[in-house]
Amino acid sequence: MSFVLGFLVGFIVAGAAVWFAMPKLMFIIRKSRYDVDETVEKIQAAAERMGGWQVPKIYNIQQSLIKAGHTDATPLRIMSLCHPHHAYAVLEDEKNRLISSIMPCRVGIYAMDNGEVYVAMMNSGLMSKMFGPQVARVMKEVSEDEERMLAAVVEP
Repeated sequence: MSFVLGFLVGFIVAGAAVWFAMPKLMFIIRKSRYDVDETVEKIQAAAERMGGWQVPKIYNIQQSLIKAGHTDATPLRIMSLCHPHHAYAVLEDEKNRLISSIMPCRVGIYAMDNGEVYVAMMNSGLMSKMFGPQVARVMKEVSEDEERMLAAVVEP
């Protein structure tokens, strides 16, 4: 009986630890040195300089929220970043195509109420480990490229 109780308590404690730790592990959040628009411009320029990367869409979420009547919406942009060769390397194997639901890579750039600007993205290096060696290899490269794109924008 004590074994079952100990196992159950251990399971609950481990589950709670994962529940509270996962959001901090799943996302990378860094403070920007610039305002929202300048941060977007600098990330876009860095992506285009790297070769192979594209910025197919930049969503102005603040504008959408204001248009819907939320006049107090703070600046928020979401950038889509795509590297077609990396995408193909993942998607050529049909078992990996479910990953298309989180493609292309997204970067959120947002202002806090105090005016500080942050850049947030999924921790693709960590997340990719769940999908096998091919995805992990490609996403490791993606993660390294994303770090290089942000290097001149975020605080160390």
